[in-house]
Parts: sequence; C-alpha cells; structure tokens
Amino acid sequence: MSSGAGESRNSYLDLLRVVAIAAIVVGHWLATGIVYQHGHLDGVDVLGVVRWTSALTLVLQVVPVFFLVGGYSNALSWSKYRRGGGPPLTWIRRRALRLLIPTSVYVLAIVLVVVVCDASGVNRDELSQAAWALALHLWFLAVYLVLLLLTPMLYAAHRRFGMWVPIAMAALAVVIDVGVIEAHWHVVGWANYVLVWGTFHQLGFAWQQGTFAGRRSRPIALTLGALVALVGLIWWGPYPVSMIGVPGARIQNASPPSAALLAFGLTQVGLVLVAEPFVARWLGRPDRARVRAIVERANYLTMPVYLWHMVPLVIVTVVGYRSGLLAQPPIGSGAWWAQRIIWVGALSVVLVIVLAALLWIAAMVAARRRHPPAPAVSPSTAGPPPSKASLLPLMLGIAGAASGLGRLAVQGFAPDGSLDPASVGGFALGVLLVVSARSRERGRDGTSVKMTHSD
Repeated sequence: MSSGAGESRNSYLDLLRVVAIAAIVVGHWLATGIVYQHGHLDGVDVLGVVRWTSALTLVLQVVPVFFLVGGYSNALSWSKYRRGGGPPLTWIRRRALRLLIPTSVYVLAIVLVVVVCDASGVNRDELSQAAWALALHLWFLAVYLVLLLLTPMLYAAHRRFGMWVPIAMAALAVVIDVGVIEAHWHVVGWANYVLVWGTFHQLGFAWQQGTFAGRRSRPIALTLGALVALVGLIWWGPYPVSMIGVPGARIQNASPPSAALLAFGLTQVGLVLVAEPFVARWLGRPDRARVRAIVERANYLTMPVYLWHMVPLVIVTVVGYRSGLLAQPPIGSGAWWAQRIIWVGALSVVLVIVLAALLWIAAMVAARRRHPPAPAVSPSTAGPPPSKASLLPLMLGIAGAASGLGRLAVQGFAPDGSLDPASVGGFALGVLLVVSARSRERGRDGTSVKMTHSD
C-alpha cells in the first residue's frame, strides 16, 4: 500500500482514479445545458450562464490527479521493465496501445454514427454540436500520449536531477503563460499543455520513488504554498475562478493551461500526498478487503467510463427533450437544479447499459481469441532484432494520433455538420504507425519481450 516501489497493488491509486473519474463525469454532465426550441436542440455552457458555478470547478476539476497517478504508474512500470533489459520502444508502444486500442473503438463507433446521421439528413447544426460533445474530452489522451512517449527521457532526468525537473517545468510554464497573456504567444502557449500537465506527471515519479515518504512537512508545505499562490493569482491577479474554459472569458485557465491552473493542480497534488498515509492505512486494514476489491474492479472501468460517458448525454438529450419526457425550466433556476438529480440518474443508467454492452462485446472477442490459429511463421524467424529505425514511425505514430485527438477535442467529429476527415484520418494513420512498429520489437531470439498486466 505504500507509495514506494512496492510490488503489491496500491489501492490508494485505484481509489484516486475512481473518485477522479466520477468527478469528471458528473462535472461534464452538469456543465452541459440543453435547450430545445422550435424543433431544434441547442447546447449551452452552464458556466457561461450561471457565473457562480465557476466555483464548482475547484472541486470537480480533478485532471491533475489523473496526471499525478499516471506519472506514478508509468514510473513503476518503466522502472520494472528497464530492469529486464528490454528496449524502451517496446515499453512505449505497448503502453500507448493500451490507450489507443479502446480509443480507436470509440472513435470508430462515433465516426460510423456521424456518417449515418449525415447521410440520413440530420440537422447539421445539431449534428455538429452533438459530435463536438462526444469529442471534447479526448484532449486528455492527446497530452497523455505525448508524456508517455517522453517518459523514459523524463524518468532519466528525474533520476539525475530529482525535484529540479518539475520545478524547472513549472517555472518555464509560468514564463510562457505571462507571454501568452501579455504578448499573445498563442503558438508558444501550446507548450504549456506538456509543461503544466507534465509537472504533475513528473511529481508522480517523485511520489513513486519515495521522495515524500516519511516527510509529511513536504506535502503540507506544497499544499499551503500552492494554495497561497492560487488565491493570490485569482484574487489580485487576472485569472478567473473557473479551472476549465468559460465562454467569453478573456483568460482561459485550461486552454492553454495557466499559472493559476498550475497552482490549483499543485494544491491538489499536495492534498493527495497529505491524505495518503491516512487513507492508505484505512484501506489496508484486514476488514477492508471487500472495499479494496470493489475499488479495484471499479478501477478497471475508468478508461471505458472516460471514453463513453458523453454518449449517454446525447442519447438522453435526444430522447428526453424531443419526446417531452424532460421539462425545460430556465437554466440555473431552482427547478433546473432539482431536475439535475433526475438528469444525472438517467445518464448513469444509460451509461451502465452502454458499459454492459461494451463488456459483453469484449468478452465475446476475448473468447474467440483464446483459440487462435497456428502461426504461419515460426517464432525463430518472426521478426528482425530491435532497431533504432523503429523510433521514427513510433514517434510519428504517437504524434499523429495525439494531434488527431487534439483536433477532434477542439472542433469535434463534424465541425460543419459533416465528418472531419483530416482529424479522423490523422488519428487513424497514427494508430497504424504505432501498430506497425510491432515487427521491429522482437528480440534476437525471435521472441517478444513480455510485460505483466500489473505494469
């Protein structure tokens, strides 16, 4: 249960993922307001209509936790893998495919729906908005893929320079943020997606390596220092309270990530580290075995929940408002907030149905794969030895997949009411390049390097 490099499963990490994904899902569902007028659906950002709801993002914006936990998991996996002497490209590719394969299934499903709806004459404005809602959360995967590609290099930097790496990343992010605000460094500002989120990812390395173990004063100091900086940046500085984008705001804390979001995320990281000894001790008690089992099972659903949680929103919106099953009180009114209970409940039921269908399909596919046909090529001749030449297609593949997902997150699957072939094509090409690197990853004896499930 420790935060060090132990071999037992860390239930605290599982719990963080489960709580974080629940907060993100509920946050997305609450932040989306739907208006049905004159036979057409229209989406409304609740944060832009009900200003006080910006404060809710201080609770529901928990993406920093995901990057912190991701850094911890990647550090643990990479450190174990490198002890086996395998090539770094194999580790990068396999970790990337763990994200790209389920994401590809999701993208393919949405693409098919968009094509069918477009061919059926669905209103282009409605299709465009729905297709954007189904893509807005994919930005996280784009940034995470880039950090995954950089993990061996960043981990080596951590082993040599320690905490100076996240300090340098945070300092450079602040400089760039000032340039974005004062000098309109819009292109340079994109670097903060890697620097700010990468700071939390790098702190995950430090956490896994035991930098904070037994030193309670360090996470407390981090929490208090970051909190003071956050309050100052919001109270006296130019930054808004909302830790996600708000329509019409001059400064957007999340796009690109700002100094305020950096301070907010560091506060969150500090709180996670402060709480770890107490929560881990509670989870580790013998009478909490059932709780640990439930949390571990729920943890395996975090990826499908993240990918598919906006699908129920579109389904319930179309069915509920067009049929008149859902009333339309003014957004932000007492009746509207009361209806959010029904809203979240209905979306949760539909999400459970969607996940059940996905798990059933996955089980069917897994059953068929248990009896694969005999290989046509003998293991000893299955592929060439590892080659540095495989670095280029792997890098291009991850770059293509990440840029495709980023573009989809910004403009959606159908920005003009029709499928955007550039974004989808870039993502598909990137995935194919990553998959094709397989033939270059076999050892000199023709066998592939193994990675355990716990990695």
